[in-house]
Amino acid sequence: MRTRKRVALLLTSAAALGVGLIAFPGSAAATPPVVPSCAFPNTTGSDSCATLRVDKAGGGALTVGSAVNARLGVRVRSQFSPSTSETTSVDLSFDKRIALNLAGVTPTCAASKLLGKNIAQAWAACGPGGGATKNAYLSTGLGAQVSGIGSTTVDANGIACTMIFKGADNAHLSIYARAPIANVTTTGCNNPATNTGGSTTLVFTGTLSQISSTLYKWKLHVAGTQAANPALDDFYATVKRTTVFRAKCVSPMRMLALWDYYPPGNNVPAGDPNDTRLATDPCPP
Repeated sequence: MRTRKRVALLLTSAAALGVGLIAFPGSAAATPPVVPSCAFPNTTGSDSCATLRVDKAGGGALTVGSAVNARLGVRVRSQFSPSTSETTSVDLSFDKRIALNLAGVTPTCAASKLLGKNIAQAWAACGPGGGATKNAYLSTGLGAQVSGIGSTTVDANGIACTMIFKGADNAHLSIYARAPIANVTTTGCNNPATNTGGSTTLVFTGTLSQISSTLYKWKLHVAGTQAANPALDDFYATVKRTTVFRAKCVSPMRMLALWDYYPPGNNVPAGDPNDTRLATDPCPP
């Protein structure tokens, strides 16, 4: 994506801290789980990478056997060469041992409900602040926290606060980010019910589809990432809500990420390793 207008997706921080899904900055225990960073491949041109983390909803590694309620963390990053390049979409295909049941969440939150809203307003419109009839938030299992953190390219001291909601129906997610939060630590995203930080809201619609594969079961497609301004070059989020996400352990758990870049020359030849990355999570670690 352009340096000025790029977003690297989602459903991820200024820094990677700790191990697994339950590592926090030492001074900010109220912040959302940090999904560890990923390393860019050593290739020419634009590069992206991704991280996947899956554990039991109550914490700890999954065990071999029956599926249990799970917590799912995703992180994506991009860097561009030349800097005028951009991504236009990202596809994340998830391990077939990860099950999704958005029908278990009755309220919906189309992207249009979040446009222009700060964190507190989005929390009230589509999250826990709106009560049971409006709560489409997919990270309720994290408590009163945002889903994750992003880093912006326009302000070295700025971060973005991210939240994931069920979209207009069972086949869509609404992916929300508010930036820049003028705080170099993730504490700038604390207290979402009253947090009015940031000046710009970014909202994306992610489309979910079932896929036919021996390794993967469902895919998240996020289009129009080039429209983001300010840009996010690093985005992570963790989702956890009752029985919406379930998983059973078969090592390794996999997520295949595919980015489309613009101009098209950035994608030649087809299958360029810059475009596709496999993220894995040992199970048990």
